[in-house]
Amino acid sequence: MLLTASEGRHWRYEVCEHADGYLVQMRDLETGDLDEEFSTIFRTLPVAFAYAEMSAAYERYAASELDTVEDEQIEFEQIEFDVEATERHFIDLSDRLQDVGINGGAVQAWERERQRSSIRLLH
Repeated sequence: MLLTASEGRHWRYEVCEHADGYLVQMRDLETGDLDEEFSTIFRTLPVAFAYAEMSAAYERYAASELDTVEDEQIEFEQIEFDVEATERHFIDLSDRLQDVGINGGAVQAWERERQRSSIRLLH
């Protein structure tokens, strides 16, 4: 279930419920496709939300850095400030809640291995 989302210029960072916590995934705004490579699972919702906000702010910053025209310098400085603020917020929450997240690919690999291997009992 989708809980919240933060939008960058080209991607939406969605926070969804997951069996192991809260999943942050990246969805293309034009096509609606998920990026299979980008997903992170957090134990706590506040950290997952802060990560989605930080990721969207960073993407807006990277996109505006390429498109900056002198007339847009004030907007660019605001975007740069947003990146710094969201990054500080994420780091603070992550440190306080001891939640750095786990790459979604690693969790998928663990699940595949768990399903594939048989359980062995050693006496």
